[in-house]
Amino acid sequence: MCIEILPLSDNMGAEVRGVDLSRPVERKTADLLQDAFIRHILLLFRGQTFPDERTLLNSAAWLGSNAHITMPGNKFGDDGKYIHLISNIRDETGAPIGDLGASDLLYHHDNSFTNAPDMATYLFAVELPSTGGITLFSNCYKAYEALPDHLLKAIAGRRVLQVYDYNVNERPSKERLAQMPSAWQPTIVVHPVTSGKVLYVNPLNSMAIEGYGEAESDRLLEELFPYIERVDYALEWRIGDYIIFDNRCSAHARTEFPADQRRLLKRGKVAGNPMIAAVVA
Repeated sequence: MCIEILPLSDNMGAEVRGVDLSRPVERKTADLLQDAFIRHILLLFRGQTFPDERTLLNSAAWLGSNAHITMPGNKFGDDGKYIHLISNIRDETGAPIGDLGASDLLYHHDNSFTNAPDMATYLFAVELPSTGGITLFSNCYKAYEALPDHLLKAIAGRRVLQVYDYNVNERPSKERLAQMPSAWQPTIVVHPVTSGKVLYVNPLNSMAIEGYGEAESDRLLEELFPYIERVDYALEWRIGDYIIFDNRCSAHARTEFPADQRRLLKRGKVAGNPMIAAVVA
């Protein structure tokens, strides 16, 4: 079958047709997908099926190796290590089978609170509600390019403290910092492949800007967040959708959906490296 790569929006994203990710990806196809991944930041494959989680785990082998799930309190798939269940479904005892519930979710970069954030995240839609649960994506190259001079000067060469708070739909809590995973990251990073500059702050994880008092840091972050909270692509999910996105140059969020309707996504990750600080003249 001929492979087609069709842009999804002006700023990011492409739908890939003619690739079955449940089967091994040939070298020529892998090269094509890697190039499209870098150019489009996000790739959508519709109508995918995976007979088991081992097959799902192999779905991103064309890009890199699987990363362990590191979120505290996470709910795993059958393998207990690499597949994360994103769901509001509860089992027969009333316990949630997955994480993140049915509420909205602020913009964030996956695993920014670790020393080596994931290169990519992939999500596969198993069950969906009739409405809501839309995943929003922003192009963080564009976010950087839109920064006014006063904000660029304020954060150039500085780091941001990224934190994972268990209260995942709100800003991180300073009072619980000692109990939460955290890592200092560059506020502006350079993509290791494209050499493009990227704004790397987000409202879900970013707690403080290096070198400022608490009030000034908070003010700066509140000014920066709207640049990340742009909607460059919105995915209205279908069963069988599989999406993989470059975590180094995109951020994503989620809209709420009815809590009495089931939603299940299976999430995996491609291992990454420490973020590289950009030099801003």
